[in-house]
Amino acid sequence: MDMAVKENLMAINFKEWLKSDEVKELQNTPVTKIFTEKFFRDPIRPIYRKPEVFYAPADGVVLYAHSVLDPDDPIVEIKGRNFSVKEALGDKNYDSPSLVIGIFMTFFSVHINRLPTDGYLVEQRSTPSIYTHGSSMLQVEEDIFAGKPLNRDTLEYLFCNERKVVTVFSPVIGERYYLIQIADKDVNAIINWADGDYLCQGDRYGQIRWGSQVDLIIPLEKDGCEFRILVNPSDYVKAGIDPIVEIVDSSLIK
Repeated sequence: MDMAVKENLMAINFKEWLKSDEVKELQNTPVTKIFTEKFFRDPIRPIYRKPEVFYAPADGVVLYAHSVLDPDDPIVEIKGRNFSVKEALGDKNYDSPSLVIGIFMTFFSVHINRLPTDGYLVEQRSTPSIYTHGSSMLQVEEDIFAGKPLNRDTLEYLFCNERKVVTVFSPVIGERYYLIQIADKDVNAIINWADGDYLCQGDRYGQIRWGSQVDLIIPLEKDGCEFRILVNPSDYVKAGIDPIVEIVDSSLIK
């Protein structure tokens, strides 16, 4: 791994994050104040610019990290049903092997989403999910704070909750990649404010309100860049700060 990337690799295990001053302060904050003030916080952060990495698009706990999945392969199996890359994207014709990372944003996480690389937000679309019977993410959150292993059966929300797919064209790699924003059962509030714009690495592009998840999907083109995942499940990452994917051969960077 490049030393510059290693020096800026700050992801920590979520158990360490739970002991942080940030969490302790929020634990002592009335719930009403968290909902009305703290949830919408947008702290000042340094802007890191490293074209050889993808930074985390969201604050939260890494649920899964797959170096390569075929389109019909399960990102996760939930009660005997496979949640595949095609299902995540809501695209039955998607045919590329892909790298997939899922980040669960906790109640205490900053909920501002940031762009992992420089790029154009070329499309935003909602998937044809059935929102009327969405599932709660609360059990996943409770398990995280209790230090329990991930129970895949609690991830049913992946199939039915409101989901927005943001397509980003990255001039650095010369390809598109995808950010999937997933809202909690009763939220229905994925707010993005950069449609069709060119944004720099680490720029804010949206927010999901009161519980959510953001997945990064990078198509692995046959003659494209090679990628290496820099985080593990149960790591806690911060948007625009923690590198989560590295481009292996920097000579391919455009």
